[in-house]
Amino acid sequence: MKVKYLVQITDPKTHIVDVKLELSEITKFPLTVFMPSWSPGSYLMREYSKNIRTFKATGDSGEYVFFEQKDKGAWVIDPSIEPNKEFNSITIDYQVYCHELTVRTSHVDESHAFLHGPSYLMGVEGESFSPIIEFKFPALWSKIHTAMPELNDNLNEFVFCPESYDVLLDTPVEIGCHESDGFMHDNKEHHLIFYGESYPHKEKLKDDIKTIVETVSKHFSSIPYDKYYFITHFKRNLYGGLEHLNSTALHFDGRKLSSRKDYIMWLALVAHEYFHTWNVKRIRPKELGPFDYRNENYTRMHWLTEGLTSFMDELFVYRSGLCTLEEYLEMQKDNLNRYFSIPGKKFHSLEDSSFNAWIKLYRPDENSLNSSISYYLKGGLVFSALHFELVKKGKNINDLLSLLWERYLANPKEGMEAQEVYEMVQGLGGKDLLSKFTTMLSTTEDIDFETYYKQIGLEFVWDETPKVDLGARLRFEGDRILVDSIILDKAAYNGGLNAGDEIIAVNNMRFLKSDLDDMNKLLVIGQKYKFTVARLGTLIDLEVLIEKEEKKLLEIKIVDKALSQEVFK
Repeated sequence: MKVKYLVQITDPKTHIVDVKLELSEITKFPLTVFMPSWSPGSYLMREYSKNIRTFKATGDSGEYVFFEQKDKGAWVIDPSIEPNKEFNSITIDYQVYCHELTVRTSHVDESHAFLHGPSYLMGVEGESFSPIIEFKFPALWSKIHTAMPELNDNLNEFVFCPESYDVLLDTPVEIGCHESDGFMHDNKEHHLIFYGESYPHKEKLKDDIKTIVETVSKHFSSIPYDKYYFITHFKRNLYGGLEHLNSTALHFDGRKLSSRKDYIMWLALVAHEYFHTWNVKRIRPKELGPFDYRNENYTRMHWLTEGLTSFMDELFVYRSGLCTLEEYLEMQKDNLNRYFSIPGKKFHSLEDSSFNAWIKLYRPDENSLNSSISYYLKGGLVFSALHFELVKKGKNINDLLSLLWERYLANPKEGMEAQEVYEMVQGLGGKDLLSKFTTMLSTTEDIDFETYYKQIGLEFVWDETPKVDLGARLRFEGDRILVDSIILDKAAYNGGLNAGDEIIAVNNMRFLKSDLDDMNKLLVIGQKYKFTVARLGTLIDLEVLIEKEEKKLLEIKIVDKALSQEVFK
């Protein structure tokens, strides 16, 4: 079957994308076309078909062809319903509403178009094909950038030829009047696309991204692409990224580039998504490709896809020379404090967290902190522990990366089993290390990170100043205080506060947002107080015993700098 897409944006302010899907040399009917339900790399059923506004099918001469929607995201085309008609080709026209600016969705307005494959491009069930895709858009937009190869050199046409539907979906497109730049590394083009605004800053984005590329790529024996595209959206309050085969989509708040801490976080995001070029897009669990775009694709190995990546991203920033050891350790302090504060680590192993990504990590609710742990967060910390153990044996994480890449090159079409990774770890560090590693992956046993850090010349400094801890996450409406979530086994939990409660008064005196800053002056640890809350429109009195905040990690102190630098180099 031959497949061609024509993607047209005629009136960007409507946020509508018109797609014409031309199918020719059809060998059998009925055929089913479908809209993906999720995006690889983002494990949530997003039901992209909800954005389809119109759908029609026509035959060779433009006559209507019978179709029927069979489920939420699939349409059956069956000309046999109409006797005495034969069709060599079918054209499907549909419209998609695109007005959600995330890395997992498409966004079209007067300023630009960002087109994310799974959210607007239908596929044909049970068919493999090498599509052609053409884009038409307003003449005022001067640029189109995508990692897809161009079909011809005609400057007035924008026609591309990805090798498969999978590659088509895995290649986002940015269209508009955005800023673009680039650099060469290892004789390969690296394109920088910046849409949005930023406050004035002194950082050298191009130079620093190039340094990240040089640092990450030298950890592998080869670079698996000819061109690479960094598509960045700088908009207020945005943060995140999504990896693609030869590109990445990045979101960041451009106002924060002048903040040193935020800029380092931006560089870590760049490193994270670029490292995925190897880890996830090539090195991957067997369940993650070929994809079933209409149903969940379960794996227990996100500790490899995202855990390893979450350890390496910040390490790459340090190894690039773009942050100091002290700044790197500050990031690790923050990671550890987040981990220590999540009760869900007692109930959810890394393997469980991976398997349940579809219903937990990407669907957080008021009880998420109490029931689960992020495979990004814990996975990164587990790989830090593995790295420290390997260093003691004269190895390090680089040796594991080399083995993973060699395995991919030996069998690029076949994903990996967990057992293969276990064998690599055992080969590098022995059975005892493998036992420690698998225990961290498959159980909820506590991990003594303090000892791990002590062994590499670093000391935990704890803040043990007694502070009031209500044990609740709060939000505000003006001066009003509302409970967003309750932390397991803390004061609010033990006293009976619920998510959704509004705190009205404490000991019959009105309690407002401004009072939270003075909690350590107003409330006494170990004392009981009457909390009056509004719950579903009813006033309720609760007795809450005020507790002391658990100690927090104040600093990771460098005791032996030479040793620490050696470990992280």
